[in-house]
Amino acid sequence: MAHTLKSTYPELVQKAQHLFWVKGYKSVSNEDLAKHLNVSVSTIYNKYTKEMLFLDALDSYVVSLSDPIMCQIRASKNGLQSLKDFFYMLIEALLDKTFPRSCIMVNTVVELRKENREVSDIYDRYFSNMRNSYIAVLKRAVDMGEIIHPEKIEQYADYIVGMIFGISIYYKIKSKEELFQYIDGHLALIQ
Repeated sequence: MAHTLKSTYPELVQKAQHLFWVKGYKSVSNEDLAKHLNVSVSTIYNKYTKEMLFLDALDSYVVSLSDPIMCQIRASKNGLQSLKDFFYMLIEALLDKTFPRSCIMVNTVVELRKENREVSDIYDRYFSNMRNSYIAVLKRAVDMGEIIHPEKIEQYADYIVGMIFGISIYYKIKSKEELFQYIDGHLALIQ
């Protein structure tokens, strides 16, 4: 008799995303995944592989969480204040434990580096969208007179992308006030 799944595939992806977010990819066995998803281990081996669920979980994160936030940042009429607001919101979410851990994409980059081409493609797309969003804000900041060195926009965008990695570590050891000072200090260096 065939086993009937109690969840749809998108529901399984969301459940798997949480597990991968908390434990990372390598620390999750097929058995852990099956138990967490309340499916048989054979389902993981034969129907929805660990890698398939992980890739779709990362893609879901980008499409449903990151891309809409980056879209809001690009649509903002503010210059550097929109970046400050974004980072403050991110700090609040990390400290309130809205997310199970720091950014799943940052965690993935640290854990897997360039070990898997498909994973690399997802986080390359993620960081490219983030960087392009920052560039749009920085160009707006130039138009508003907030940046006096427009020739450095590309460097500033890379610098701001790096701030995500810093926050992913610092939120574990710094107070909210120190994190806000970190953001304010780093954004003040952009001129």
